[in-house]
Amino acid sequence: MSACCKDDAVPPLLAENAIQIALNYLERSGEIDDYAETCDFLIAKVGFMIRQGQRNKILLGNRAIAAFQRYRTARTIELSRASG
Repeated sequence: MSACCKDDAVPPLLAENAIQIALNYLERSGEIDDYAETCDFLIAKVGFMIRQGQRNKILLGNRAIAAFQRYRTARTIELSRASG
């Protein structure tokens, strides 16, 4: 999770906790097909929300999960259109 620590505006422990919440859920639910891509997405999303002022790790994690699920659905639709 050290990639999220490069920006001083993002508290590292808060970001790490929120990302871990999201990763744990997504792993348990079987929604991760590319771990590196998922981590990159969550790091960017959580970092963005923290820079906007959000400081609740559970809310950050839950919003990151929902955003990833929307992203994954949109990506799946695009891939099925491209191959169809």
